Amino acid sequence: MSLAGIKVLDFTHLLPGETASTLLADMGAEVLRIDRLKPGLNENLPPLVAGESLYYWSMHRNKRRLRLNLKKEKAIEIVKSLVQNCDVVIENFRPGAMERLGLAFADLKAINPALVYCSISGYGKESKWKDRPGHDLTFVAEAGILDETRDESGIPVVPGVFVSDYMSGVYGALAVVSALLERSTTGRGKHVEISMFESALSTLGVVATAMLHPSQAGRERETRYPEALPNHRLYRCKDGRYLAAAPVEPQFWQIFLEKIGRTDLLGKHPLKDKVFLMQQIAPEIERKTLAEWMEIFKEPDCCVSPVNTVDEALDFLPEGRQRVISEIDHPILGKLSQMKNPIYQLYRNNDEAPDDFICLDTKEEANRVLRTLGYGDEELSRLREDGVIE
Repeated sequence: MSLAGIKVLDFTHLLPGETASTLLADMGAEVLRIDRLKPGLNENLPPLVAGESLYYWSMHRNKRRLRLNLKKEKAIEIVKSLVQNCDVVIENFRPGAMERLGLAFADLKAINPALVYCSISGYGKESKWKDRPGHDLTFVAEAGILDETRDESGIPVVPGVFVSDYMSGVYGALAVVSALLERSTTGRGKHVEISMFESALSTLGVVATAMLHPSQAGRERETRYPEALPNHRLYRCKDGRYLAAAPVEPQFWQIFLEKIGRTDLLGKHPLKDKVFLMQQIAPEIERKTLAEWMEIFKEPDCCVSPVNTVDEALDFLPEGRQRVISEIDHPILGKLSQMKNPIYQLYRNNDEAPDDFICLDTKEEANRVLRTLGYGDEELSRLREDGVIE
């Protein structure tokens, strides 16, 4: 559903929470970020161009920004005034931080009983490990994901993307939308919590189900990815690049073997004869470059793809990179390219959607927001002198 008219107060920092609030903004919500008075870690992450973090701006399109010093009582008063006409609060501080500020769900629910409040943290506030710090790498390590992504020599391989961060952000946005839908029936708000560890762990669903079945007790896993099966693995090509082959279905497997010239292997079973098949297929793939193989597999329908570079991936679709990239005018950085996600495609990739924007002038934004709360010029000046707002 479109979130047009939904107002979100965004206290997030770093990728998990920022992903969630970005998805809400992409669905049409009016997101107001509460940034620190002085730029924090997320505003200084590389790469930096003219003092601006490309990381930060990759996550903050279509969000308004208000810089507040939350250590000041007046700033907390401002937040509570905003909450009165707000639908959603989202935060990803360590459990206890918002309580210490007087901005916990219980505090804000008393002001606005219809408030949906989303918290994203490492393990959740009810966990005995609620105070344990962590980042994406530690969560995917703890969740067993690195054990599932070993190279051929058995060394765990760190994923090139942030699995736990993005998954917890997606779950956070989904939980908010679900709570808003529930509110439309009950009229009541709700506190939804997302654990980054559990978000990472959830990606092992199929693996865990198979592993935990009593019939598999004590047995060596037969389907450990990514290098377990001849019809679901990467093959090295002549030029050192890699081909991703996933002809899992029988009809795809037959086409694959026909195209590599090894129909003599059709009688072999991809699971029972996996070692033999991989030993036979690997040298065949290494006889040609990746480009040569992709020309061969250009038409056949058998789930074979190149391992693209990021630049190649952006141009991979027939529609070109305009299908997956949007451009926003940034006052300092100029044209800023942004990845479109599927949610963006649904709600913003049409002529009726509002234009994307970047909110750089936080002083003017503070004036705009606080004037809607009844603050005049003298009060704004006093708040700046007292270090409450920028």
